[in-house]
Amino acid sequence: MFSLNTTELYYPQVMAHVGPYSFTQGIEVEIHSAKTSYFDWAKIRFTKQYKPKISLNPQSPCLIEMGYNDVLNEVFTGYAVRPYDGGTYADEITLKDEMMLLEITIINDTFMDTTPQEMISFFLAKAGVSKAKLSGRHYPMRRLVSIRKQSARQAIDTVNAAWNIRVPFFFSGGVFYWDEKPEQSKVYTFEYGVNIIRLSRAGGVWELETVSAPFVKHSHKINVIHPRINGEFEVTKVVSTTNESGFIRTYIYF
Repeated sequence: MFSLNTTELYYPQVMAHVGPYSFTQGIEVEIHSAKTSYFDWAKIRFTKQYKPKISLNPQSPCLIEMGYNDVLNEVFTGYAVRPYDGGTYADEITLKDEMMLLEITIINDTFMDTTPQEMISFFLAKAGVSKAKLSGRHYPMRRLVSIRKQSARQAIDTVNAAWNIRVPFFFSGGVFYWDEKPEQSKVYTFEYGVNIIRLSRAGGVWELETVSAPFVKHSHKINVIHPRINGEFEVTKVVSTTNESGFIRTYIYF
């Protein structure tokens, strides 16, 4: 069971690395990850008392970690959406996960006697993505498939259409998944009176508010013990935020 004692809750930690910079204070972060979106995104906001002068190169790599007592978990990896010019003050940085690499890579090729996996592997290699897990399902070869000036992300949609399939694809932990899910070594338990701050239901979706839980990702299974609901559920969306006081909250939707 995932649990934290009361003392730990008073010492939440956030560390954000953006290009050559690292921040442990003076920032607020917001991280979104959902099954309905093909990419995760995040924002780093600088508080009014702390507005550093920063300069970022295009697509600067970013990493956000959260945790307690110097034990930090990676909660987001990706890139800055746009650069900031030197000499300006940035109040907010918008980040996108590794899907950005596929969005900026252009595919203009013809493929012969090919499968979806072969084409997607080509797209990933061209985008510089080395970690991937693609479905092992057998698909018939297509004699000819042409991709004309599409981003690698758009090209994956074209592949799905060419084989008349609709399968999810996304990044998690820096790994690209196509019709696959990340392996889950633990099923974390959230229990009423222990680590559930609030549980509500709206629009047919449950929202569970808890303390920092960076190890829970969309498509993971969680166990919920609560007077209103009990059982194992698949996560559809995770939002982690901090406020100016430094407190971390994770909102899990299922």
